[in-house]
Amino acid sequence: MDKLSLWKEKVEVKLRQILAPSEPLLLYEAMSYYPLQGGKRIRPLLLCGVCDALGGNVEDAVVVGCAIELIHNYSLIHDDLPALDNDPQRRGLPSCHIAFGEDIALLAGDALLTLAFQVLSDVSQFNQVEPSDLLLIIHEISRRAGSEGMVGGQVMDIRGIGDRREINLKKTAQLFAACFVSAGIIAKKKSMLKDLEKVGIRTGLLFQMCDDWKDKDGYFKLLGEDLAKVIKEEETELKEELRRLSLLTPPIETLINSFIPTYN
Repeated sequence: MDKLSLWKEKVEVKLRQILAPSEPLLLYEAMSYYPLQGGKRIRPLLLCGVCDALGGNVEDAVVVGCAIELIHNYSLIHDDLPALDNDPQRRGLPSCHIAFGEDIALLAGDALLTLAFQVLSDVSQFNQVEPSDLLLIIHEISRRAGSEGMVGGQVMDIRGIGDRREINLKKTAQLFAACFVSAGIIAKKKSMLKDLEKVGIRTGLLFQMCDDWKDKDGYFKLLGEDLAKVIKEEETELKEELRRLSLLTPPIETLINSFIPTYN
């Protein structure tokens, strides 16, 4: 089994452990509805890949990656609500609020967010991460998931504040940066955290451009077919930067290639 497949299997197992059935059962079902549907797990796998490239403990990276996946899925539940994107479907299935009602969906998102930090603050989950480093990881993730990052970017998007890059930087790229920075902390490479933040942001911005191309939204509405050229340039520059940091390993390159569009 290749590394990516092994890590993905570990992420799936850990998510099922974290999201074990609990009471009230209705809340558990709503909380687990998105996270246990599967998916590419780009964020936790990038975290595992960077941690592995830096010589860190991948088992610890899996735990942090699962916490970030919970945060990502809470944001999807809330994004789909009628008050925001009003999406009735996700991944070909009814959205959480369609399946469980708006009230339960809202609370399920809240519960996933708090569960993420319950996991991160449980020292027994980790093998080699010191409590002081866990505190730093929690700080980095919470800062990038909150008003300075993902939530702030969502507000900017729905209210039309700022330009597209600034919105994407906050709404998408900061959580990618959290993955890269957390991997550096786990691997005890604190001297690299600034570089990891920058390359994580760059990865997140490229990911969003590719997503916009597929959805014909965001950057595509601004640039049209020229977005393909921009994506290619950004991909080349990102891979050069990853190579400079000795991070362009086969698993990381495979992950990046997985979200690059194929053009007709």
